[in-house]
Formats: sequence, structure tokens, C-alpha cells
Amino acid sequence: MQKLFLKGLGITLLLNLLVKPATIFMVDIKMQNELGSHQYGIFQTVLNFTFLFSMLLDMGITNFMTRMIAQHPHMIHKYSDRLFTLRSLLILFYVLWTVVLYFIIQLPAAWWWILALLIMHQVSIITVNYVRAYTGGLLRFGLDAVLSVVERSVYFVLGCLLLYTQFVKPVSLEWFIGIFVTSSSLSLLTAAFIYFKLVSFPRFKWDKRFFISLLRQSYPYAMLVILMMLCVRLDAVFLETIHPQGTRQVAYYTQSFRLLDACWMFAVLFGSILLPVYSRVLKEKSSTTGIMTHALNLLLSGGLIMIAFTVGLRETIFDALYKDANHFAYNSWIFLSMTFIPMCFTIVFGTLLTANQSLRKLNQIALISLITMIILNLVLIPFLGAVGTGIAAFVSQGVMGLLQYFEVRNRMKHDVAPGTWNKLILLMFALCAILAVQLYFNFNPLLFILTLGIVWVVLVFGLKIIDVVQFIGLLKQPKK
Repeated sequence: MQKLFLKGLGITLLLNLLVKPATIFMVDIKMQNELGSHQYGIFQTVLNFTFLFSMLLDMGITNFMTRMIAQHPHMIHKYSDRLFTLRSLLILFYVLWTVVLYFIIQLPAAWWWILALLIMHQVSIITVNYVRAYTGGLLRFGLDAVLSVVERSVYFVLGCLLLYTQFVKPVSLEWFIGIFVTSSSLSLLTAAFIYFKLVSFPRFKWDKRFFISLLRQSYPYAMLVILMMLCVRLDAVFLETIHPQGTRQVAYYTQSFRLLDACWMFAVLFGSILLPVYSRVLKEKSSTTGIMTHALNLLLSGGLIMIAFTVGLRETIFDALYKDANHFAYNSWIFLSMTFIPMCFTIVFGTLLTANQSLRKLNQIALISLITMIILNLVLIPFLGAVGTGIAAFVSQGVMGLLQYFEVRNRMKHDVAPGTWNKLILLMFALCAILAVQLYFNFNPLLFILTLGIVWVVLVFGLKIIDVVQFIGLLKQPKK
């Protein structure tokens, strides 16, 4: 199973590394520079608003189906038509709820067309994720990897045509949102084609008893994702409504959050592979130690050097990427970059708890994290703006990640391999020492990068945090 995890991860990372970084740095960042902080802040505010309750489109069905199909592949055709009918009803409910809530909280009526298009975007994205429950549950990681990059690939091509050619000048918010929604729509068509091949052409089939039964089983999954979504996406809404310069603060925060989101995209890929693998391992009553250790080592070793590198050169990086970067973006990134570490805890340990169906405990932890985030935002935003939101994100995600790890270790009695934490802590202290020296003395950036890279390579491979020999051995094992 470790071999399957590593191969699936390799395919998925390869495709995503080819597409997503180029999209972020060649399209997303240039688009924000072209539109300006105010226009892009409007887009980001409405996008985050449509994210808040997007799980109403799914109600936990995707995670539930991923786990069920991984453990019982023969069930793939049994409920497909009834699930199609149920999801159609959920889409209708989400649209009505989002529109009503939009006007209740009195966001500007002039943005209604943005709201309508971004609702379409959310429906497409969540539906593609639902199809990935089938590709992931069947351990068809090649197809799953393709679905994970279609939307970004189309967006990259259309974005480059908009930004780097003379077809449309000047670039406007309307054109940007148009290509944004077109990309997700084409991704939806690709997912539909794969679904037809794997399952069948969907038909409406009403079964009230089945709907109620399934929602009762998937409800805890839905609550979990909604709470976690609120923890991540509510920050921009708080900034917009609380701070006197809300729209601009959202834009500054987005400058930092985009880099975190770029890293988070790759971490999420681990989770999409870990969930079906964990589910299969738990069903077979095998050990999760090896898989947990590999995933944690890969995520945290990469995360630690990312934090040290970007924090040490944050002003240089942000000034190169954005026209209007300032201290709000620089300083919020310090806290948002550190947020990546506890978010990785959630990927490794939270996913195991999900596969184990420890949903009540996960929901309790997510609620504690959400309350922490809300309180800190209310206190810090009026004084610190985007930086206060970054602090709130780091603390709330830290609470969530640590509580999930303690739950795995103390209740489930699962843990990483002995010595893992000692190695990672040693790596962290070494990189932090180099970062502290750089911040104090402000050495040449090239010298800082070389020192950081050499120390990271020596420690990661010398301490076997990443054990290349073991990885190659696992990949060469014959299939059982």
C-alpha cells in the first residue's frame, strides 16, 4: 500500500507541478497587477463568500463515497442515479441559500453578476471533486491526476491569451471572471465524460428514504468540511466588513494568501491520495505508521524550507511579484507561511481520522478552531488589518493541527515512526537559525539561498527524513 501511495503521489505531483505554479505566477499574479487592488479585492471577496457554504453542494457525499468505494469497489454502480438526483437538489438549495444570504448581509448589489458567475464556478468545482471520489476510490490515480489539473490548465491558456496578446485591451474584471468560469466549466465537461465511462449516463431517480439515510450518514462529513472551509475562507469577509479599508486589505491579504494557497494545492494532493489509501489500510487492519511517516516527512521538510526561504526574502519576492506590495503583505506572509505546518498536520492526521470515521471528534476540533479564528479576527483586524488576519489563521490552524495529532496518537494509538519528530525538530531549528542570521545581518540573497539549500539537503538526506533508498525499494516491490 505504501508503494501505491508513492506512485499515485508521484503521478499527481508531476502533472500539478507542470501546471499550477505557472498558472499562479504567470496568470494570477499578473492579473491582480493588471486589475489593481480594488478590482481584484472585489473578486476575492465574492469568491470567498461563495466558498463559505459551498459544501451544501456536496454535504459530505464526496468523502463518504471515496471511503466507501475504496473499501467496497463493487458498490460503484448501485447508487449512481439516486446520488445524481440528490446532488441536483443540493445545487438548487445552495444557489437559493447563497443568494438570500448575500442580500441579508448587504454586500453591494452591483456585484450580483459576479455572484452569479462564481456560483456557477463553485457548482463546477464541487461536481468535479465528486467525480474524483470515484477515480480516487477506485485507486485510478492517473485519471484523478488529470481531473486535478484540467481547470488550471484551461485557465492558464485563456489567461495567457488575455494577458499577453492584443485580443482584449485593457484587461477588465469582466473578462477575467469570464475566463475563470469558462475554465471550471470545461473541467466539468471533462469530469462528466470520465464519469460516463466509469459509471454510466446519469438519470433522475427519486428515493426519499435513500436520500434521508445517506444524508444522515454523510452529515458529519459535511459539517466537518463546512467548519474547515469557514476557518480558511471567512477571513476575507471579516476584513471586508470590519476594517475601514476593507477591499484594499483583502487585496493585500490575498497577495500573501495566494502563496500559501499555491503550497496548499500540493498538500491537498496528499490528502486526496491518503484518504482512499488510509481507508483500505484500516479495512485490512494493517499499520499506518509507514504511510503517515512518509507523508509527514515529505510535507514538513518541504514546508520548512519554503518558510525559511520566503520569509527571509519576503520583501524581495513580493516587490518582484506585485506592483503595490507593502508591509501588510510582507508581515501577513510571516504568519501565513507558518500556517502551512499545522495545515499539513490536518492533511496527515485529520485525513486518518476521517478514514477512521472519527467525525464527531473532528467536528469538535474544527469548531474550537473556528471559534478561535473568529475571536482573534474580531480583536486584531481593526488594529492590524491583513496582518491580524494572518495571525488569526496561524493560531487557529495550529490549534486544529495539534488537537488532531493528539487524537490520532492518544485515542487511535497510531503514530509516526520513532525518531521522526526529533529529526524534523532538528531540521526546523537549523533552518530557523539560518533565517535569524539572515534577518539580522541581511546577507547577500544568493549566499542565504545557497546556505539554506545546502543545510536542508545535508539534514534531510543525511538524517533520512527523506529516505531515497527506501522509496526506490518500495517502488520496485512486485505487485501482490
